[in-house]
Amino acid sequence: MDQSFFPERQHDHEACIHAGMAHAEAACESRNERFTANRRSVLELLLAVHRPLGVYELMKQFDWKGRRPAPAQIYRALEFLESIGLVHRIESCNAYLACSRPGRHHCTIFLVCEQCKTVAEVEAKRMQDAIADLADQTGFELHSQVLEARGLCPDCASATAPDGSDH
Repeated sequence: MDQSFFPERQHDHEACIHAGMAHAEAACESRNERFTANRRSVLELLLAVHRPLGVYELMKQFDWKGRRPAPAQIYRALEFLESIGLVHRIESCNAYLACSRPGRHHCTIFLVCEQCKTVAEVEAKRMQDAIADLADQTGFELHSQVLEARGLCPDCASATAPDGSDH
């Protein structure tokens, strides 16, 4: 069983944030887009955790610098970040997750832990090919390929014995 898709419980979040922000700056620069303070703040909040955050969770954590909180600012930042592949929307949670493989166009399967809410982003080339073939066969114009699966991450699954009791 490959557990490397899920982040280690104890790891250097600062390294995640630093790498993600560096990639975002480069992505914005290459597209001649502005990496505004709002976009930067929203992405940094998402990079600091390895679970999806909803707009209202982001609003609570966002540094408004004395301004009145406005969901529209968060939504605009998320829309931009999603449009350039830096965040994903997790439909089943109505929340957003920083992309763990930014800059790569791929069929993604999100493995969502129902207990700790951690999400693994897994690239699925064979699944991508099967969906593309199905789209071709039906004349469907394919725009994106995202699948979600819910269950328990390896840590949560191993913390619960088969009879349902804790170890």
